[in-house]
Amino acid sequence: MKVAIVALSGCDGCQYNLVSKEFADLLERDGISLTYWPLAGIGKEVDDVDVALVEGSVLSGRDLELLHRVRSRAKVLVALGSCACLGGVQGALGLSKPVSSHVKVDYYVRGCPAQPSEVIELIKKIAAGLKWIVSEKRFSYVERGGQVIEDELMKFDQLKCFVCGRCVEICSKIGAKVLNYVNRGIETLVSTPYGEPFRKSGCVYCGLCAAYCPAGAITYSLDVDKVLTEIRRGHVFEAYVEPEVIASLSEAEGLDPLKVICGLKAIGFKRVTVYDPLADIDLRTEGVIVARSLAEKKILQALAPGVKAIEPKLNVPPGVVYITQCLSWKRVLPKVLTAREAQIALKKLNYDTLTDEYPDYVVLRQSEVTKVDPLAVHAGFRNEKSLPVFEVCPGGCLMGGGQPLSSNKKRFSAILQERATKLSDVRRMFKVC
Repeated sequence: MKVAIVALSGCDGCQYNLVSKEFADLLERDGISLTYWPLAGIGKEVDDVDVALVEGSVLSGRDLELLHRVRSRAKVLVALGSCACLGGVQGALGLSKPVSSHVKVDYYVRGCPAQPSEVIELIKKIAAGLKWIVSEKRFSYVERGGQVIEDELMKFDQLKCFVCGRCVEICSKIGAKVLNYVNRGIETLVSTPYGEPFRKSGCVYCGLCAAYCPAGAITYSLDVDKVLTEIRRGHVFEAYVEPEVIASLSEAEGLDPLKVICGLKAIGFKRVTVYDPLADIDLRTEGVIVARSLAEKKILQALAPGVKAIEPKLNVPPGVVYITQCLSWKRVLPKVLTAREAQIALKKLNYDTLTDEYPDYVVLRQSEVTKVDPLAVHAGFRNEKSLPVFEVCPGGCLMGGGQPLSSNKKRFSAILQERATKLSDVRRMFKVC
């Protein structure tokens, strides 16, 4: 029997795991010919083989070309390891696809890395002409532990989490460092410290973990139905909307900004004010930084304790709904919707019926904004002509934790660029209102 071991994009860990005495003994004992394995310097091209073990995921044109060539020359193709079976870490980030997305896969050997004993058992079965069936649970039955971590605003259902690590990465990146891995092996979980509720664990309520979670394991409380009910009962009739929300909804739903305004009125708001929370700030004091939200203020105070940080004092009248890109405002204002919640409400509409409509009132800042590092103020940063603003969300408020889900199958950078263009359009159009 001829066998080829083929590497696509991955860490090569599954291949290195096969560099073992058990695998070498199998080849020698059963007379199996290894005709292609670049890691071991065997073969230059994949010839016709009985079995091809394919490690890694499809991340490039080279990967795809090689995969199709292997599939055409192998009687049996085996997806070897988590990258080949599921796309791996790069697949969880949306960068690649598993092997089965492109070609027919005959067998799967799961694991990160795949275990040599399972590969050996599979090859022996194929050589004997027998079918090899592996259940989803390759270990003795173990129910992975988990709990629901929640407070009045955030909820994390550990049983829905498949430990991709995106929430851990973004939480660490912005400096909050609330979520991390606990336990080891197949019992690994993502958790707050000691499984404490978010409010006790130092969470800043930026909402990015919920925005980045691909499994819906982390969510925040949705108030959209409550607000729509209050609108129908006549208790609510006006919304203050951040310009970043208009821009993000415009990109996410493929609507002109003026149609977004019309959509907000169509769901029941009689008045819509485009409101920039930085509009009322007038700084003259050197050494002061504006934290874009309550979340940024907590992180800024932790990163640079000696810096004087202030957050916007939202001038939102009682009874008005504030629509924002940042989840943290839900902690201090009585009526708040995130842009994601506004998107849920808008999706109930027929977009073809929407027309261009300007907001009833506009409050935009006049000064320029300079995004600064918190340590910049120590170098004598002056703010006479621009506001020094600290933001932690990658991409700024346009990609905040309360952002709408984009329907465009684009990379992060492309979505951010389109939202930035929409924001410029919003400011230009509404400056004359």
